[in-house]
Amino acid sequence: MNSGIVSVNGQISSFEKACIPADDRGFLFADNVFEVIVGFRKRLLDLDKHLKRLRHSAEELYIELPWTDQDLSFEINSLVEQFECDKKYIRVVITRGSGFGLAADQTKPNKVIYVLPAKMEAPTIYQDGVSLKLRQLLYTKRGATAKTGNYLRSILAMKQARDEGFDDILWSNSSDEIAEASTANIFLIGREGDLVEIATPPLQSGILEGITRNTIITLLNNAQIPVTERIVDRSEIARFDEAFICSTIRGLIPVSKIDGHQLHTRRKNAVFNHIERLYLTWVETQLGYRVDWNSGKELIPKTGLF
Repeated sequence: MNSGIVSVNGQISSFEKACIPADDRGFLFADNVFEVIVGFRKRLLDLDKHLKRLRHSAEELYIELPWTDQDLSFEINSLVEQFECDKKYIRVVITRGSGFGLAADQTKPNKVIYVLPAKMEAPTIYQDGVSLKLRQLLYTKRGATAKTGNYLRSILAMKQARDEGFDDILWSNSSDEIAEASTANIFLIGREGDLVEIATPPLQSGILEGITRNTIITLLNNAQIPVTERIVDRSEIARFDEAFICSTIRGLIPVSKIDGHQLHTRRKNAVFNHIERLYLTWVETQLGYRVDWNSGKELIPKTGLF
């Protein structure tokens, strides 16, 4: 199976043969910004929104992009056209360029675009959900964070969490506000009698402004389903009945447990089931066909003839 293609400053090669400069600052210092985009066949979801966030992240790090969004869009779509696959993982990485030393002097940026087969998750994740271990950040940056390649903190925290039997982490900030998972935003759902609350942490809690997160908020608002962006204290976790995390590649994943608190996100009458259907219906309108999110394969509607 083709393992994918990579463009390094416009030079296209196989994934195995792609090379970046040894003095690239993204490689040396994680001095880069990036975006991950999901593609189904030749269709990409929310490319324009991802490019807008890429540009915002670059501005945050004082990286001057010499390419317009139209330039980047054309190159990304051209690469996607060249690679046949049901579900694609597209990663756009912009580094400050080449050079040793910590001084962030502007050099000519390096641009690396990956188009790879999207990794399939274990089907049980979408059916049974994931467990999250609470971890606290010692520093809080208020407002939306830039999307950079510096994930060492999450990598180490996830290693510890998995050693304890959890699937992922859930960060709380230095003020004990729930923030996000390692690479995903979170929504929490609580019930009090007939009242349902759907809450997601606000940007001021120091989260990445997720593209999928924003789509879900928009879909809920359009469906007149109340959703609140509010500060969620970690002491509130026990009052929520359901939760799910969301990201560009993985879509919506139910959460089964946060620390020792069991959730019922996949019960028959769970609110999450309605939100998931709403999101997958939106995906269908974007692609023009029903898709199995995990594999990317088209779902053929039943005709009732057999």
